[in-house]
Amino acid sequence: MLIYFAPCGIGLGHAARCIAIAKVLRKRGVDVVFSTYGEAVEFARREGFRALGIMGIEYRQREDGTIDLQLTLAQGPNVIYRFLRQVGAEIYNIGQYKPDLVVSDTRLSSIIASAFRLTPRILITNQLLIVIPRLKPASERILEIKSIFERLSLEFLSRLWNLSKLILIPDFPPPLTISKRNLVIKQEYANKSLFIGPLVPVRPEELPPRETLRRKLGVDDKILVLISLSGTLYEKVSLAFSLIKIIKQIKDNFFFVVSSGIPEGKGSYQIGDNILVFDWLDNKYEYLKAADVLVSHGGHTTIAEAMYYGVPMILIPTRGHTERMGNARSVEKVGIAEVISQENLSLETFYEKLKILVNDEEYLERCKEISHIASFFNAAEKAADIIMSLAKHE
Repeated sequence: MLIYFAPCGIGLGHAARCIAIAKVLRKRGVDVVFSTYGEAVEFARREGFRALGIMGIEYRQREDGTIDLQLTLAQGPNVIYRFLRQVGAEIYNIGQYKPDLVVSDTRLSSIIASAFRLTPRILITNQLLIVIPRLKPASERILEIKSIFERLSLEFLSRLWNLSKLILIPDFPPPLTISKRNLVIKQEYANKSLFIGPLVPVRPEELPPRETLRRKLGVDDKILVLISLSGTLYEKVSLAFSLIKIIKQIKDNFFFVVSSGIPEGKGSYQIGDNILVFDWLDNKYEYLKAADVLVSHGGHTTIAEAMYYGVPMILIPTRGHTERMGNARSVEKVGIAEVISQENLSLETFYEKLKILVNDEEYLERCKEISHIASFFNAAEKAADIIMSLAKHE
């Protein structure tokens, strides 16, 4: 049996959750191949999987990592060209590998290509609705036009998503759903949509006890803050630079570990006595289980990991990134995260949120409660069961 994974290559979250399923399938003797782009190609290869690199599609960004909507829209013809090249590459690859099933993670090109090849397909996504970013105050007329475009995109995308045999939603069911704002499940595919819980590559119970890890990592008596960055290279580099400049001024009893999230990177360095910076953190989940606080952009996978591990969060969504802002606000309402808008990030705002999370017992109790609920979801095993069953049936 061969399963063909086609995750979106913008950031590493889509690839990470496909890898979580692929590892389960590999243990069961199933052959796996990846088709993706950007940093996700090296990420999949680093995890020991075959990965085919194809032409990428991404949004435009400014130097500070914020989304440049004007430039993104201006590259419209180029995006269409790249998308058609993706479809062509996927039609060719699927024809060459002849998989039993195609698993697309938020990739229309692989859905269309597998339909063309008459290959069974399922969709993994937590973004059924695209919310157009609004960086400046807008008139009622502009907001009305924005709403019309969002509804039209939902109608158009729904028809294509509906080509899938199943839609697996890697999120918690309500009321703990992370991507509430982007999950509009239309009636025509409601009966084929299934909440399976977030997909995480390493579960907490697979690691040694927390205190054992803290001793191993040398942070017994320290307040460990893990800064785990995701998204595009611009986003990661920009936020890493800003945060390092801030945390260099924080002493007290804090110990900071920064993972820049660059899969091909192997470098690391120390700043003073309390800051370690890594291009890529191979044992990230050991640090996560040992951590007192997690800091991130607000990517879906990173938030889900913190919920599984029971770690409170400081979330700094990229300006203009509507999905991350929606994710951040969702978990803030649940009572397990503090949110700082990117334009308001400073030593004062960051340190204030840090002290709240460290000193407020209610956060820790709520995180433990959410972690207990999350422990009942084993999305990778469930997804693997569904994939194998559907592949055999088809």
